[in-house]
Amino acid sequence: MAIEITNVQKPFRKLRKSLKNLPKDPPPDDVHNLRTQTRRIEAIVAALTPDQADKARRLLKAVTPVRKAAGDVRDMDVLVSNSMTLSNGRGDDSVVRLVEHLGGIRMDSARKLVDTVAQQRKSARRTLKQYSKMVENRLRAKKRGGRPGCITGRPPVDAVAVTLNLIAELNQWPKLTAQNIHPFRLKVKELRYILQLADNPDTQLVEALGEVKDQIGDWHDWQELCRIANQVLNPNEDRPLLKRLDEIEKKKLAQALARANAMRTRYLANKAVTGSGKQLQIVPFKETVVKSAVRLAG
Repeated sequence: MAIEITNVQKPFRKLRKSLKNLPKDPPPDDVHNLRTQTRRIEAIVAALTPDQADKARRLLKAVTPVRKAAGDVRDMDVLVSNSMTLSNGRGDDSVVRLVEHLGGIRMDSARKLVDTVAQQRKSARRTLKQYSKMVENRLRAKKRGGRPGCITGRPPVDAVAVTLNLIAELNQWPKLTAQNIHPFRLKVKELRYILQLADNPDTQLVEALGEVKDQIGDWHDWQELCRIANQVLNPNEDRPLLKRLDEIEKKKLAQALARANAMRTRYLANKAVTGSGKQLQIVPFKETVVKSAVRLAG
């Protein structure tokens, strides 16, 4: 197995296209794609070119503001969608006021996103093209046989090292709680993005990581919706809705914890991880997940 060059090039190409064609009133799908591709590129930069710090900084300086601005809009799109599911179909005033508040934030965030893209478009698209070409040239220069379109050599070895470090970090993670499960999710996303660079990734592991990512993300969205609702709604008049939101948030957290722990048991640890800090019990990797990392090296 090895890294598939087209898997590396794809997010660069898609992000350049998204930056060029982003409409003045970007729809949810466009915003989601913009955010996802920037996340993928950040993971690729860390995995494939750890020795190119200056070039990486230039690239991230151009695309990170776009990712953050897109994230603000995407968050509101999800929260509005979640809020709409709370309506009882009879003009629920609490839901209406909550959606109106979120909609206002979404409009402001969308304007900021459009402005940010306008400011960063030229430098971001140029830097993305240069970086993509640089990565491709380095990978092809290190090629040592293998199928056409796949590369092996030092960069994949770097990717394996980064991947194993991520696995080790997840493997040694303390007991999952509401306080640390979201940072856990960010590491899961990064690991998943890197594993997807392989020409034939372990689909079961990639899917398991995706399910954990989505489940935790769903909880985090409801948690944020609860936070905002408690700020803008009346604790007395809107008590039924606030109570329902609290119940949903707790249910989503339980589901996220269960999914994440099941994935850890199956792929990361041979036995439960206990303790924290200096008392953390370090356990060996599962063979399956190590093999998935090594696939990147060919």
